Amino acid sequence: MRAIAAALAVLAALPARAEAPADDALEERREAIARDLVRVGAEIRREVERGDTAALLARVPDAGLRCGEHTVPKARVARDLASADTWLHGVFFGGPGYAPPAGTAPSLVALLRGSAEVAVVVSFVRDRRAGELGRPCLDFRVEGVGTPGVPICFEQRRGRWWIVESLYPCG
Repeated sequence: MRAIAAALAVLAALPARAEAPADDALEERREAIARDLVRVGAEIRREVERGDTAALLARVPDAGLRCGEHTVPKARVARDLASADTWLHGVFFGGPGYAPPAGTAPSLVALLRGSAEVAVVVSFVRDRRAGELGRPCLDFRVEGVGTPGVPICFEQRRGRWWIVESLYPCG
């Protein structure tokens, strides 16, 4: 619960803007999405801590993940999450496929289990497909420790949040 409060505190710290009502509506929409993604982040945290690759894979659409101008097929994501020697498995759960830079947690599961204070931070990345709202992404943060991998970016389809941007470093 403290992590959720920390994430919402980050959102509350965003600078206030005295602009047109359309901008206010956009910010209100972003805040609502951020609250929803903080909840999704708590679910993903539990899935990662359990080592539940099936639950993570269930968040990937059948079309796979966008990676720059390419697509990573869902079958490859499934294979890489399940195989301890891949970069993706190493980032989430640890293993020889991922060598973290200095100051970075050895895996996401190590980051999440290693601190009682984990913030879920939601940001909106510019993306022409997402319009002026931007692509909502979440990241787990612990003070003084780098987060392995890349932020997890989403798209809402039929009321559900799907991971749509690559979990791989695409450049």
